[in-house]
Amino acid sequence: MKSKLKQYATLFLSTFQLSAFTFGGGFVIIPLIRKKYVEQLGWIGEEEMLDLAAIAQSSPGAIAVNISILVGYRVAGIPGALLTVVGTVTPPLIIISVISLFYAAFRDNVFVNMAMCGMLAGVAAVILDVVLRLAKDIFRQKRVLPVLILAGAFVANRFLNVNIIVIILVCATFGVLDLIAPSAQCKGGRVMLFAQLFWSFFQIGLFSIGGGYAAMPLIQQQVVDQHAWLTMNQFADIMTISEMTPGPIAINSATFVGIRVAGLPGAIVATAGCVLPSCIIVLALAFIYYHFSKLTAVQGVLQGLRPAVVAMIASAGLSLLVLALFGGRELSVGPLGLDTVAALIFAVGFLVLRRKSVNPIWIMMASGVAGVALYSIV
Repeated sequence: MKSKLKQYATLFLSTFQLSAFTFGGGFVIIPLIRKKYVEQLGWIGEEEMLDLAAIAQSSPGAIAVNISILVGYRVAGIPGALLTVVGTVTPPLIIISVISLFYAAFRDNVFVNMAMCGMLAGVAAVILDVVLRLAKDIFRQKRVLPVLILAGAFVANRFLNVNIIVIILVCATFGVLDLIAPSAQCKGGRVMLFAQLFWSFFQIGLFSIGGGYAAMPLIQQQVVDQHAWLTMNQFADIMTISEMTPGPIAINSATFVGIRVAGLPGAIVATAGCVLPSCIIVLALAFIYYHFSKLTAVQGVLQGLRPAVVAMIASAGLSLLVLALFGGRELSVGPLGLDTVAALIFAVGFLVLRRKSVNPIWIMMASGVAGVALYSIV
């Protein structure tokens, strides 16, 4: 019994800690989860980590929530999945609830901006490091198709702006074909307000496949166009704050809108609506994966998705790197618009990650501190 409680506590505290450092979108949590559960705790394997990332990316909802559900289910069944959901959504719920009260001052604070510029460069280094580690397993197979899928998915996602769902379906199809081809050759008004909040963010969570950026137009349609809970300027502000704070963009937005519309109860209701689709769908997928993962069709789908996941992480990392180095913040802009401080922070962080087995969280924290120190000097 004690060992079970210890396992539950470890699950909750670890996902709480990881979620608190998920800056820059859902993909950032993947290297953190890999470090914690693959390298440190040994609860899941390297290939299994890629499979879970593929399922999380392919499912509706925030990637960070989806992959936390999968890890929790893998380790401790449904109770573990519920614990990891709570652990993942609690940090952004707390942080955004506080920030929403002072969001204008937070947005314009020069020291916060310096720290976030530094952390953005650190996050880019963390993502590039995990891309190289995951891609190494793809290349070790010494097979042409996974490499082609990786390269094709990266080009389609990064340069051709192909819809993420199309990439997932095409890559999964190639994986299946690769395996089967040889063998085949007030009170009432307040209740209504809570219901509207819950239903709006339930729809956002249900249809935002592919991470936080996919949720942005859905959030705008629900909270600005349909219900007018926020103005367009306020929507732009919360998107900016969501990028600068830990946690998935959809959950950060749910918390912010809920606070603005109906206080803390509204934030809890909106957040619950946002994560409920993930809980239902990802738990079902987790059950299927762990009970039928040996089937040829399932293996084919996963074989096609593994290199695609690496490619999409690489694309997200490149976007963050470009934003960090050429984001136009004018804090330390050198020739060709390059942010020299961010470039230095990125280079040092990446070299440390490649040469030493350092927890990515320390790299991100050090990058934030370095950002404040170096931007203050220049």
